[in-house]
Amino acid sequence: MTEVLQKATSPPSILELSRKEMSLGSSMAAPQKFIFKEPTKQLRRGKACLNCRFHKIKCDGVKPVCGSCTRLPRDEECEYAGGPSKMKELEQRLTRLKARVRELESPEMTGSGLQLAEPYVTTDSGGGLSPMPRSVANSSSDHSNSSSSLRSNFDPLLGSPEPSISIITMLLNNFLPSATKFGFFLHLERFKSAALLNAPFGDMSRPSPALLNATYLWGAHLSSVDALRTNETIFINRALQQVSVEIPNAIHSAQIMHTIQAEILLSTYFFRKNQLLEAEFHLNGAVSLAQSAGLHQIRSDRVFSSPVVSVLLETEMFLPPARDVIEEGERINGFWAVYCLHRLISITLGNASKCFGGLDTPCREIDAPWPREYEFGLYNGGAFGRSTIDCFIHDLTPASGLVFDLSSYAKAVVILHSATALTHQFSRGIETEDAYAAFMDECLMIDNLITRFHCSLPSSDVDDESFLNQSITLPSHSNTKSSLVLTHVLVSCAYMQIQKIFSSCGIPDALDRCIGTAQSIISTLGDVNRLGLPHLNPIVGTLCAMACSVFGDAFARAEMLGDWTFDSGMIATSPSTRIDPVVLRQGLQLGMTTMSILAMDSPLMKYQLEKLQNSYSFML
Repeated sequence: MTEVLQKATSPPSILELSRKEMSLGSSMAAPQKFIFKEPTKQLRRGKACLNCRFHKIKCDGVKPVCGSCTRLPRDEECEYAGGPSKMKELEQRLTRLKARVRELESPEMTGSGLQLAEPYVTTDSGGGLSPMPRSVANSSSDHSNSSSSLRSNFDPLLGSPEPSISIITMLLNNFLPSATKFGFFLHLERFKSAALLNAPFGDMSRPSPALLNATYLWGAHLSSVDALRTNETIFINRALQQVSVEIPNAIHSAQIMHTIQAEILLSTYFFRKNQLLEAEFHLNGAVSLAQSAGLHQIRSDRVFSSPVVSVLLETEMFLPPARDVIEEGERINGFWAVYCLHRLISITLGNASKCFGGLDTPCREIDAPWPREYEFGLYNGGAFGRSTIDCFIHDLTPASGLVFDLSSYAKAVVILHSATALTHQFSRGIETEDAYAAFMDECLMIDNLITRFHCSLPSSDVDDESFLNQSITLPSHSNTKSSLVLTHVLVSCAYMQIQKIFSSCGIPDALDRCIGTAQSIISTLGDVNRLGLPHLNPIVGTLCAMACSVFGDAFARAEMLGDWTFDSGMIATSPSTRIDPVVLRQGLQLGMTTMSILAMDSPLMKYQLEKLQNSYSFML
């Protein structure tokens, strides 16, 4: 893959093309025009869009996107008070879920025959990992009348409210070696020690009940023991019940971080299982908690004049100073785990322009530093900063050496999301020539960023011994090689999408680079399978589907036009170059074969493979 990218970036370089060559020419189709509804001259009170009302800025009422939201920028359509906002819908759904939990916990009041077990009983003991607040311990006393259900719901294997210590150890050993692939950001050794403490379920010295059951769920899901895999539903129900109890009480540091981690694990689980509605629901919970706790403001040099208020709970949330560098690292890495999962799910859902909980606006930028390894001494120097992502995108400093750490994955996600957002913007059409020029400048900037970032990554096309002997900075966790492979694929997909835009604009050889990168992506993912790396990140299916769509779309467009050489649209390489339909067909078939192997590990990939087969059945 490295050779393909190096070949793709060799002369003639995209960056060497002059602005005159990038301007609108006769070889390009005229930009699409949008017709917007003209606003009234003076907007009546209460008629501004919800985003402008929230930020207290002037709104002109233009639909579908008002002028203020366009400048922020905000590509999705504005919401007006005529209908419920997305946040209001989430709050209403949360209210219904709470009511349903109360109904299930009190069957004598509702006539329901189902009884739930007492989720946990809290006791007072000090020490351990991130102690839970008293408020959570007090909340469990509200359900003491359900203690009799403990015996009736007892499971010989899984126990109630949690399995035996031997089963817990087995579940943790199944999950923790692969935990970082699925968004686990807490310190692994500290978490495992606290989870195995000889203390009651719900004790303040142990992780929160929702987090424990979320990890038990993953341990059962990744287990090779049929008896555990068939009981995933029990752990799902326990985790969902307990996270609904903990969210209203998440007002202190330990409970906030544990609840965010539980929500990430649940969202990633549903993402992997192709239950995207549930995945997005739990992701929204993690985003709200992370933003409300101010995780995006950690080590910011800005001055904030007001406390952070929880959107879900309508209460002030605060995080006291971290006890040590590990606890601060958990907060920083926790924010980026939420951020990356949000971006990747948005890309999978085809909504790359979706704002990250309002953090994409200039007044609420991300100032938190990039994630790092705990063992490297997280930011002991007292460094502060601001606009982390914006500084990364606009940094023109060339790479000084090969570096791969926890921040590399997050930076690759930022790059892929930026390229995907540009692709969606281009597909909707550019309104004016000035807008087109600004758009192409942004594409060139991202293309340059991809080149610089790729040069800083060590090669993934080496054997394990050579990989470990490279003179580079490496993270210490056991998934280093697979994380590096995934980072390369993320960057390659971003490069492929930028070249796809360039090819649509008639830039010579852009489609050749796009097809070559797609072939490299599929080949790399095939190598991952041959290396026997189990339990891949669920985004792998989306990335493989992106590469397959390059072959399918190029073939379909050429078939429609009946010309494999004419410089027109996406299929254009150069007037003297002919696209070989056999290469496109073979590339698609190889990609689908790779996906069929990977789909055995993920229902999401199986669903994506079926969509590809239906879309490009004419090529098979």
